[in-house]
Formats: sequence, structure tokens, C-alpha cells
Amino acid sequence: RAEGPPLTAVLFAPQENPALIRWVHAKSTNVYPTFRPTPKMSFLGAAYGLGPLLFWIFVLKADRDRKEKHIQEGKSKLPFSVFF
Repeated sequence: RAEGPPLTAVLFAPQENPALIRWVHAKSTNVYPTFRPTPKMSFLGAAYGLGPLLFWIFVLKADRDRKEKHIQEGKSKLPFSVFF
């Protein structure tokens, strides 16, 4: 261990950050609202929430109906099933 002068604490005066002051003001007074419920937002929420679900239901049902039709017409055989 090297011998030397004792360590001293250096205190700096805090400096104001204008961006931080603006951010705290915006968060505390909500001058920048991020969401307002409107009919358009309700429609978009339903479209993004239900749209993909309804799309995949339609695609899977159409594929299943197509396969069932081919099986009934004799164009393809029942697939091998491990469980039956």
C-alpha cells in the first residue's frame, strides 16, 4: 500500500439540467397526454386485438373444410393418426 496524503471528499454543487426540469414538469402536469379514448382508437384497438384472431380462425377453418371435402370425394385418404 502506497503512503500518501489522506483522501478528501470533493463536493460539487449540483448543476441544473433544463431537459430534466422540463421532463419532470411534463410528467407531473401531464402536458403531453399519450392516450385519449376516441371512437377511432376504439376501432383500432378492436381491429388490432380481434383482427388477427378472426383471420387465423377463418384460415384454419377453410383449410379444415377443404381437407374434409377432399376426403369425402375420395381424392385423399384419412391421415394416419396415432391416437385412434
